[in-house]
Amino acid sequence: MRKPTHKSDGPGRPLFSPTRDARAQLLDAAAALFAQQGIAATSLSSIATRARLTPAMVHYYFEDREALLNAVVDERLVPFITYVWGPVEPGDNPVEMIRGVVQRLLSGIEKAPWVPNTWMREILNEGGLLRTRVLRHIPVEKVQLVGAAIQAGQKKRSLNSELDPLLYVFSAIGLVMLHMATLKVWSEIFHRRALSVDEMQRHITALLLDGLRRPSHAAVKRQRPSRASRRKP
Repeated sequence: MRKPTHKSDGPGRPLFSPTRDARAQLLDAAAALFAQQGIAATSLSSIATRARLTPAMVHYYFEDREALLNAVVDERLVPFITYVWGPVEPGDNPVEMIRGVVQRLLSGIEKAPWVPNTWMREILNEGGLLRTRVLRHIPVEKVQLVGAAIQAGQKKRSLNSELDPLLYVFSAIGLVMLHMATLKVWSEIFHRRALSVDEMQRHITALLLDGLRRPSHAAVKRQRPSRASRRKP
């Protein structure tokens, strides 16, 4: 039997399609329900219903609940993590490293919108049912590369020395996940439309790199050369 892959059966695809295999549909249905109501509240029968399949199909493809959870991690979350961190290489500029991580996080979430809620509920939460399974796949060496690049910039006095390099990396990830998990709530409270992915990327990147301080003239010129050129006589 063909094993579905993340590339050919990405979580951004429709949950039900006669052209997709049942196993991929079940994984997508499980991921969506886990994000909506949590793993503990999601039964195998509800996953089958969501995928428009019979409960017997769940047991056919997955020996038990543990096997299903392992498959969601291995075939949905691990490829997501690899996509985000894979391009990070030694010697990269720390600012561009962070900018790239944020961009890839948001791009991945756009295709798999269930990730932020699941990340907050089932991974960051100390009692999360995916916590142990996912944490072993965190690319520690890649995170350390970013931290080391930030630390090198601090020694050169080009970056804020008050920041903890490794904690800064987790702050970046946390900002993206929290913002995307609460996007609808924020929009409802303030009666505003939800920000687009591009708008969210600009907001989070600006928050991480400049905060509330007005960017320097040089930074503005680098980010928006067209405006600078229009101001010239």
